[in-house]
Amino acid sequence: MGNLWVRLQSRTKINKSRGETAVFGGIKVKNFFVFAGIALAILCQLSCSPDEEQTQPENPVASDTITEFNAAPLLGDVVLENMYEDEARKLIDKTPVQIVTVLEGTTRVVLHARFRGVRNRGFGFPLYECELMDESAEALGGIAAGMSGSPVGPPGRIMGALAYGENFSSSPTRFWVTAIDAMEASIDHVTFGELLEQAPVPAAPAAGIRATYTPVKTPVMITGIQTHRIEEISSHLAGSKSNFVEFFANIGDAPAAPPAGATTKLAAGDMIGVALATGDVMTAIGFGTVTQVYDNKFVAFGHPLSGSGKSALPVYRAVVNGIVPTLVAPYKSATAYGNPIGTITKDLTPAIVGELGAPPPMIPVKVSYHPLNRTAAIEKHHVVAYGQEGYIPVVASVTMDAIRLEKNAATVEGVVTLHFQETESVYTKAFRITSSTPSQDVLMNTEDIINFFTDTLTNSAGKATLKEVSISITDKPQIAKAEIDEVIVPDEVMPGESIPVSIVLVPHWTTAGAERTIQREIMLDIPEGFPAGEASLTVSAGAPDSPGGERHVPKNLEELIERIEEHEVDVGLITIMLTPSGAGFPFPAGSLLPEGTPPPENGEMPEDGEEDGEEGEGDGEEDGEGDGEMPEDLPFPEGSPLPEVSEPPPPVESELIIEGFIVTGFKEVTVTIKGEDMADVEEE
Repeated sequence: MGNLWVRLQSRTKINKSRGETAVFGGIKVKNFFVFAGIALAILCQLSCSPDEEQTQPENPVASDTITEFNAAPLLGDVVLENMYEDEARKLIDKTPVQIVTVLEGTTRVVLHARFRGVRNRGFGFPLYECELMDESAEALGGIAAGMSGSPVGPPGRIMGALAYGENFSSSPTRFWVTAIDAMEASIDHVTFGELLEQAPVPAAPAAGIRATYTPVKTPVMITGIQTHRIEEISSHLAGSKSNFVEFFANIGDAPAAPPAGATTKLAAGDMIGVALATGDVMTAIGFGTVTQVYDNKFVAFGHPLSGSGKSALPVYRAVVNGIVPTLVAPYKSATAYGNPIGTITKDLTPAIVGELGAPPPMIPVKVSYHPLNRTAAIEKHHVVAYGQEGYIPVVASVTMDAIRLEKNAATVEGVVTLHFQETESVYTKAFRITSSTPSQDVLMNTEDIINFFTDTLTNSAGKATLKEVSISITDKPQIAKAEIDEVIVPDEVMPGESIPVSIVLVPHWTTAGAERTIQREIMLDIPEGFPAGEASLTVSAGAPDSPGGERHVPKNLEELIERIEEHEVDVGLITIMLTPSGAGFPFPAGSLLPEGTPPPENGEMPEDGEEDGEEGEGDGEEDGEGDGEMPEDLPFPEGSPLPEVSEPPPPVESELIIEGFIVTGFKEVTVTIKGEDMADVEEE
């Protein structure tokens, strides 16, 4: 009998209020009936005297740290039998059911609830509505993040996994259970990742979730991250793949050594940790509960982790360090321990599917940080799960933050090196940024580089599986930024000459020298035959817009790398371009005009308002005269030559790189190109 009763100890403070409260002397107290219920439970517990001492299960935490509210433990290797939908539908309203979960340590306990009916909410499979009836769980805050996946059913049975809870609920807490039928079917479900390796077939539509309730989210503990960064990282990782998780900045470490006597076996109700990234500085592990075990396979969570389908995430056993009550929703404080015991192979709407055994391969990520105030680089090593490449930029950013210890503006030079499984070609990309939040911009730049290959929609050339990633970060307090201020060129030049172009830049005061400016000179060759007249000389930061037209589409990963490297632009690049003035549209010598039409003066068409014919004294609206354009009804005599429109000569272009700087700005000056015809005009 003692095993079935909830063991309660007195507690002066309850962290999460349920129901109404009264105020006496400024102190809020629980509803009278809640206290009465607790008192009755204590009396019943004291009156129950078990015949023999209970056998204490293995637990990697000290006994004196057990929570004050402890549900009845599920002792021994209790195997729970599945209850499928056809049988669950026969349950009557308010049938007692149990939740098997871990509240402290690794001991599975039983919480009391009751069945309230079968619901169809657009998932493609039924959900079972239930009601929490356990005072010990309510006192800890009710349904907590990390309980998702906990088996639910009549004693000794599993009808499904605790997966969803009511928003802003109060005692008694309502929750919904994902049917074990759908979770079990997930084991044999063919994912999109597997379909890529087979012949294409139509896919089933995704399930929807209504806003009236919310998933009992998987807490993802990110260690090594500073508290001021958690909102930025959460925002960065937010999206449809994060709907079922909640990020916590946690003080912790990579998975610790296993406790003495720890087993690698799993049972329904056990706590597990699913690793997204682990390493010297940062770990990101999601925690939840196992629902059922099938030989060497198991299902858990009752909802997806990210919904990515095919998956390859290492899974650890985990210990619960208690329930943490919060004003929003409580969560399990959990820690992974030991070595991975298997792999999460599928991540689907009803469940995640795992397989016990060897862990999956991971992506090694090395981050080298070069601060200006140290002589040697600091290296940190991590591994990131395949399919979770979005955590690689997070690892780089968090590692930089952890070593830097400051939030000052700076100039950062980064080099990202990617090795692939599909090719021996190595891609290296450098970037330079000036930023008030350098670690955030390191994250964004690194993400852009990696996504170009790992994002299936972006990369159409070929599959790119990362084999190894190296990220080198050099951090400088100077703001290496310079703006184009002045361009100095000769007033007149002749075709065939080389002219000096002097560019004056004004750098940020932290990088300015004694003269406060940077001046660079480059020689620009003017080709023979360059048209005389005024020409425009532009000096601008960056490369000019690439011309349109045909371009080579890469068909494999090697060609993609080559194309990217060909189009990379240094942020210190300055482009100098000399463009001739536009050519006119004169009548060619010897051309014939219609009879009665006087030739235009100087061989040019008349301007607006000038006489362009014997009858051109009107406003020109009827016959097109007086508007500076050729009348539409003005035919060329047969056999007369048409005016030739020559292509303008190409501009003269050159480039200059200001090493170590980010250059901005644009300047335009006018240069007079002298030719033989212009010399004759000046003599006249």
